[in-house]
Amino acid sequence: MVTVVGLVASEISFRHGEDGKSNAYFRLHSTERRYNTAAGDWEDGETLWLGVSCWRKLADSVNTTLSKGDPVIVQGKLRMRHVEKDDVKRTTLTLDALHVGLDLSRVQSLGSPPVVEPGAGEDLVAHTAPF
Repeated sequence: MVTVVGLVASEISFRHGEDGKSNAYFRLHSTERRYNTAAGDWEDGETLWLGVSCWRKLADSVNTTLSKGDPVIVQGKLRMRHVEKDDVKRTTLTLDALHVGLDLSRVQSLGSPPVVEPGAGEDLVAHTAPF
């Protein structure tokens, strides 16, 4: 079982199989971030690309909830497949998802206006509460 934090990198592909089970598939990319002490700033590391496959109720929820670019947390079973196409051998990684959710620590907005936080030293009483 693995957990991957990343972004939905493709449109959601949704279909119903001959047996009636729904399937949703999307590409996910996860780029590690690390702090470069010499530069004093954050930088991107390697990017992991995975296909994510969801079944049944999870597939239905993914199809109606997620869009390309959404930050997500996916947990599931990692599968490695060997594929040969045009005499070229490749290895692909697919995550058979058991759980998929929006990463609320990175989502921009869920339809409500952004909350403006006061700057350092500003009077909190001068700002009206957003609720």
